[in-house]
Amino acid sequence: MNVKTITTAFIMFLCQFALIAQEKYMVRGTVTAASDNSPVPGVNVLVFGTTSGVVTDFDGNYEISVSDDSQLVFSYVGFATQTLSVDGRKEINVALADDAQNLDEVVVVGYGTRKKSHLTGAVSSVVNEDLDQLPVSRVDDALVGQISGVNVQATQGEAGSAPTIRIRGTGSLTGSSDPLIVLDGLVVDNDFLGSLDMSEVASFDVLKDAASAAIYGSRGGNGVILITTKQGKEGKTVFSYQGYTGFKEARQSDSYYFSVAKTAAAELAATGSLSPRTQYIQQIGIDQDWQDIIFDGGMIENHSLSARGGNENTKYSISLGYLHDEGVLLTDDYKRYNLRLKLDSDVSDKFKIGGNLAPSYTNTRRFDGSTHDILRQPPWLPVYHDANTIQYVDRSVYPDVQIGDYAVQRHFDNYDLFGDGTLIDISDTSNTNPAAKVIERDRNDYKFKLNGNFYGEYELYDNLKLRSTLSGDYQSTKRDRWQGVLSSRNGAADASYEVSNETQIHIASETFLTYNKNFGEHEFDALAGISFEKWDYSGESSLGTGYTSDLIRTLTAATVLTNIDSYKFAERFQSYFARVNYAYADKYLASVSYRRDGSSVFGSDNKYGDFPAVSVGWDIAQEDFLKESNTLSSLKFRFSYGFTGNKDLDTGSDIIDLYPSLPLLGPSSATIDGSLQSAYIALNIANPDLQWERSREYNPGLDFGILNNRITGSVDYYKRTSDQLLLFNPVSSTTGFRNALVNIGEVVNSGVEFELRTRNISTPNFQWSTTILASMNDNELTDFADSNGQIQITDDKRAAEWINLQGQPISSFYGWVVDEEIALENLQQPYFPIGGEAQDVYVKDLNGDGLIDDDDKTILGSPYPDLVWSISNDFKIGNVDVSFLFQGSHGAEVRNMGDQYIFNHFNSGQDFNVQTTPNQGFIKEKIFTNSIVQDASYVALRNVNIGYNFPKTLTSKIGLTGMRVYAAGQNLMYLTADDYTGFNPESIDDTSPTTYGYQRGGSPIFRTISFGINADF
Repeated sequence: MNVKTITTAFIMFLCQFALIAQEKYMVRGTVTAASDNSPVPGVNVLVFGTTSGVVTDFDGNYEISVSDDSQLVFSYVGFATQTLSVDGRKEINVALADDAQNLDEVVVVGYGTRKKSHLTGAVSSVVNEDLDQLPVSRVDDALVGQISGVNVQATQGEAGSAPTIRIRGTGSLTGSSDPLIVLDGLVVDNDFLGSLDMSEVASFDVLKDAASAAIYGSRGGNGVILITTKQGKEGKTVFSYQGYTGFKEARQSDSYYFSVAKTAAAELAATGSLSPRTQYIQQIGIDQDWQDIIFDGGMIENHSLSARGGNENTKYSISLGYLHDEGVLLTDDYKRYNLRLKLDSDVSDKFKIGGNLAPSYTNTRRFDGSTHDILRQPPWLPVYHDANTIQYVDRSVYPDVQIGDYAVQRHFDNYDLFGDGTLIDISDTSNTNPAAKVIERDRNDYKFKLNGNFYGEYELYDNLKLRSTLSGDYQSTKRDRWQGVLSSRNGAADASYEVSNETQIHIASETFLTYNKNFGEHEFDALAGISFEKWDYSGESSLGTGYTSDLIRTLTAATVLTNIDSYKFAERFQSYFARVNYAYADKYLASVSYRRDGSSVFGSDNKYGDFPAVSVGWDIAQEDFLKESNTLSSLKFRFSYGFTGNKDLDTGSDIIDLYPSLPLLGPSSATIDGSLQSAYIALNIANPDLQWERSREYNPGLDFGILNNRITGSVDYYKRTSDQLLLFNPVSSTTGFRNALVNIGEVVNSGVEFELRTRNISTPNFQWSTTILASMNDNELTDFADSNGQIQITDDKRAAEWINLQGQPISSFYGWVVDEEIALENLQQPYFPIGGEAQDVYVKDLNGDGLIDDDDKTILGSPYPDLVWSISNDFKIGNVDVSFLFQGSHGAEVRNMGDQYIFNHFNSGQDFNVQTTPNQGFIKEKIFTNSIVQDASYVALRNVNIGYNFPKTLTSKIGLTGMRVYAAGQNLMYLTADDYTGFNPESIDDTSPTTYGYQRGGSPIFRTISFGINADF
């Protein structure tokens, strides 16, 4: 027999062997619960890598066709998934253990972790399963609609800008109401979230009640967001690529769309003819929407590459990311580059070390303008002159204007439309072209950030560990702002270049002991530690003017340098903290914590504050009379009570924010004997008794699980009272000040939170789950001392009013109530300018005295929502997955001052005719009424994601262990209230808590469509 014959026979033998190996046969078995050996019906039994599967019957029995090398996957909600090899067996019985994800899931709680089933406080967690597929430039943007009680508002529309986050309402009048952000154990400011790549994030854990947040003491009063980044896992190194690209488009306002054609048609219908102005505007031939120019849209792309792996002793993670977001506003552009290195190593059985280091760099070109100023421009005005529009330029005044130059309204004045010598003016402003105000400015932020965390942990005795960490973050920010020669109507006289450099160094050192002990049915863990922190701030800035061109943009090219400033500030912080957790038989639970904080911010008499908390829980479903229930899986009652604080001031002055208790001086000047001399003036009134703002909160809650945790959820009621509030209280003018910073006043936030998560369908080829979240919050100012009833404004020129009144929310809109509009025929020029609207309105005589005065003013609304909710659904059909999330907010209102600008209330043509208008004593400007107080409610389709997971049989052929492609949409539907005229009801100007809800045009909400790919290899 020759070699060829032997080879042929051998190949045939192998083929026959392979056919035998792939021969199908039936496997039978029974699936039971490991806890009590009871049969489990409805368990999915799937042949791994295929779509072939069955479901166990009522007695837990199954039968499925397999081959000898098959693997069977047993999965059911409430139980841990098991994967078993067939290995020629004809009968495979399985005992499923309770799902650790539901019962023993570990939740980060600050300085440690705790079983989710043992939690006694209000803690919510979000695991990053697909949040990294959302086309957002900041990780906090992805939290919209994910956690009850956490309201995330897109208040700023610039790419890379931070949203406003409120956990259980606003509780401060002069301090910050932002939550504390803790990244891998290090406290950071929310600006750091702009440098973090979502693909690096493993989970978010939110501490909402005082008992959970009290471990952070004076910084936990507004809730705490704990962010944990991903780490390596034991095994072969896994390389992952995640990337997407998409297009962003701004949501425009139909109310702010103005048309030459529509205005002309309305004028013709009302009067039977067109005015010379309207005829001239029609002849120019331009009819454009300025929203299309200012909201130019843009691309967004994100690329992340990571490598994670390790062995039994050492695990590592390396990730590199790049994001480019062009935003939706003219000139808006944001770039981010980030790197993260993370290493954990068990040096011995008792000693481990680890840490992470994360540098990042962001480059932002900002939108340097105001939407309301641009959108008030008429639709007939072009951006640039062309061959048609150049013929209308008044050459006697503007002899040098050429094709391609910016067009301004005054260029079109003095036009002889009918050739009879009668000149027509159509301008209503002398400003430069609105697009030039943005394009000819160049405003940039350059930020380098570095944060790191290094730790060592040693087991002193059994279950007793000592851990010490050294953490820090460094920020270097350079800002420059060029205002070019063409950016202003004053030309070179207004050209300027402003530069500033800021540096922040934050170092934290923490050392603490942990003890964990289980004995019988008792579980006990304790924590005690001390921490030290320091912040050092420095900066300098200057402004150059006197430029004659845009060619050289440096300070050395300026003829005058002004506003030269520099500063150095410091802050120190020291803390002692402890916590004890206890659980008996998984049903009786308790936790006690205490923190003592000391800060350099406060007065010599109150350097330290104490923040205790206690919480208890009872899982009644673990009692004998319910333990055998086939319906009730868990039913845990919780109650917590604790104290937290707020140390962060926001007075508008950095030096007062850091040294409010000291007598402060600032540079000034004075004229002495006819000459100008340098001098110093007092900045504040010293108060050595200043101390923390304090919040005390109680929170009863209920966690439940039904049908083997197929349905889970929670209900919480809370009442948080914030007192000792830091506010400026009126003082005698003989002091030289109008007010002084004191601890006085009280605000109460109370509400209900609800979470419901269901596994509706769970079969091998089809899964469907739903999450419903809802939260309601009521904000009430219960004590405002001598400031009770104070009326405040945000703009001296447009003095719309807010009132701070006990028994009402912190910030309430105040003014007259609209009765009816002024008729068009009573306006001076109802059809000019285009889009113009009467600036006045008839108001109601509320007290019936026949006069309109301050006694007729009343509260017009509140800027805080009554209800915030979300509903998400996730479907998996074979290898296809679909998810979508609806989110809504109801009850909030905004004072939309943008209407006054965009509807040209300033224009004299919109004034009423004093000769023909009746009842003029009942007329007031709209900005002082509820005419511009508008319903800020909305319903949005926040996220949609459709993906396909390629089968492993296919990806393995191209060297990949997994691959998914997807399409995603954000804000594809965004519905607002009928009376809202703007383009983003979430957009709020940064004023103060006592004048909250002010909107002056603002930034638009945007929709995004993107396509992405995730690949592991």
